[in-house]
Amino acid sequence: MKVQQNFFYILLLAAVIFILIQPESFSQSPYKLEFKNEAVIFGIGTALTAATLPLNDNIKPLTNAEISLLNRNDINGFDRQATFNWSQSAGGASDYLLVASILSPALLSLSDRVQNDFTPVITMYFEVLIFSEMLPFFAKGITQRVRPLAYNENVPLEKKKTQNAKRSFFSGHTSTAFAMAVYLSSVYADYYPDSDLKPLVWTSSLLVASTVGYLRYVSGSHFPTDIITGAIIGSAIGYLIPLIHKKENENVNLSIGFSSYGTTLNLQYTF
Repeated sequence: MKVQQNFFYILLLAAVIFILIQPESFSQSPYKLEFKNEAVIFGIGTALTAATLPLNDNIKPLTNAEISLLNRNDINGFDRQATFNWSQSAGGASDYLLVASILSPALLSLSDRVQNDFTPVITMYFEVLIFSEMLPFFAKGITQRVRPLAYNENVPLEKKKTQNAKRSFFSGHTSTAFAMAVYLSSVYADYYPDSDLKPLVWTSSLLVASTVGYLRYVSGSHFPTDIITGAIIGSAIGYLIPLIHKKENENVNLSIGFSSYGTTLNLQYTF
């Protein structure tokens, strides 16, 4: 299945949400929506998607000769143990748990405060989802790191001779799971700053995300460095998107920069 089949509907839904955005602050909301910021975020997300899809679709699968030359001793000591892992059941479990992670922010809709403030919450959700999904795939398309299962003699050859076998760095499952966990916990904390449940929300959501990462390791899909990178980047996305939108952060400014070195996304914080 091509990557664009996985993300077409995400971008479509994101575009619909963006069209419906009103450039205003909601009276009782801890967040604000500004047309300029949302245009920058969704614009970068769309551009990232456009760059990512051909990168991944054009990955050339490993040949028999390339597979025969793979040697786990060429892998750094920290990552090497992953080349002995292989579990289809763990891989399947990580898929189901990822879906649960993606859907977990829907729990916020149980709150009357969130129900009355739906537009900024759903807007931020799609922004987190797009970046946590697309950044790993962009990195995969550039690095084309071979997954640890390709080094494992017990893995069927047909599993190694696919485009997916060259999409190890970094873990998209882990990135998205941690992005959703941090997003859910951050938004809950912003709506209920005095709640005694905040430690429980943070602990349970991060535990689910960590389990996703562990299952990706056990399945032979990723090296530890892939998972750690995914966790860090996903957590940053889940934290920064709500931070950018908080009303109290009027001194946070987003902009796109152009130079001879390329296009940059600038996050400026004025003290």
